[in-house]
Amino acid sequence: MTTNERLAEERLAAEPMPLHLPDLYIEGFRGIDNLTIPRLGRVTLLAGKNGIGKTTVLEAVHAYATVGDPTYLAHTLLNHQEASEEFNAINGEPLPNWQALFSGRKASRISIDARGSPRLQIEDYNLSDEDFRRVNERLPNQTAQGPALAIASGERKVFCALIPMMDPSGNMTYPVRWGDVAAIPENHISCLFMHPGIIEPRLTSSLWDGAARRNEEKNAVDAARIVLGNDLHDIIIVGESVKNNQRLAMAKVAAYQDRVPLQSLGQGAVRLFQVALAFANIKEGFLLIDEADFGLHYTVQRGFWRMVLQTAQDNNVQVLATTHSLDCIRGFAEAANENKDVEGILYRLSRKGGPLRAVEYDEEELAIFAERMAEQHLELR
Repeated sequence: MTTNERLAEERLAAEPMPLHLPDLYIEGFRGIDNLTIPRLGRVTLLAGKNGIGKTTVLEAVHAYATVGDPTYLAHTLLNHQEASEEFNAINGEPLPNWQALFSGRKASRISIDARGSPRLQIEDYNLSDEDFRRVNERLPNQTAQGPALAIASGERKVFCALIPMMDPSGNMTYPVRWGDVAAIPENHISCLFMHPGIIEPRLTSSLWDGAARRNEEKNAVDAARIVLGNDLHDIIIVGESVKNNQRLAMAKVAAYQDRVPLQSLGQGAVRLFQVALAFANIKEGFLLIDEADFGLHYTVQRGFWRMVLQTAQDNNVQVLATTHSLDCIRGFAEAANENKDVEGILYRLSRKGGPLRAVEYDEEELAIFAERMAEQHLELR
């Protein structure tokens, strides 16, 4: 390789990878009639008061990343307790209220897209006689009835009867679909949705195993040190049974002779540990963090966002996060202004004076915005 070829490769490697979603348009999804976010960054923070629709934006991105997979849509609905009066014949659990997917709870059309990306469309669909025959051939002991969805990605369309089944792991899934099935993969873009709170030990163990295969466990330990400092020596996962949630993250710290559960050292350390593990498992994908400030003291917000911004860039992960905390906004602003090579953007979501809209603050503007709000003791409105 010549010197010029090597320099060309180095320049190419140094260039930031294109974003999966350079912008975002949402129409008809849950509580959002229509919303345009004209520019997304490598890391985008959505701020606004509770109930404004921040989480719904993350859920729309999750729907896009999973190409409208009904199994994930069902989880979204049931997480909000959007259940119908019907029950699943297999396990007696409530079924999702599918009408709640659509804005105004009226079956219409959901559209989620971005410039240069295939548009995802989800529509309510009535099964034809031919569809009934197709479903009954697949499930001879199941009468095809109830709702169905037509899910299109670009020019490709899949039809799905919303009949829940049990997968080999014992989880409910909605696999009965037909149409251009081969053209729309089950997971178009890798995506992990981190809800508020500490994720369950089983998922933490799975994320740890994924990080270990890539020799990146140390990054997660370093992330926990943002909270615990150098008193934290290391973290390991102990136990054998994943099925019974008996594998636990155990930490070795200076203050104790024996290892202690990481969770006993505070929610902030666990949150940072899990976010870092998530990055190791979704390279080239999306990380969605709802209430990013959960469990984090204001003194570690800047360190948290430093880690998120740099790791997102290094792993080619696009991050969307939410908050209603001024401390979180201030930490994000400070970290984004320190790292000019990684684009961090803040949007404030507001319904004041009309429909939901997104007001953008670039890195310099959001620093001024956060400082003024702190000085005047203002709240997000």
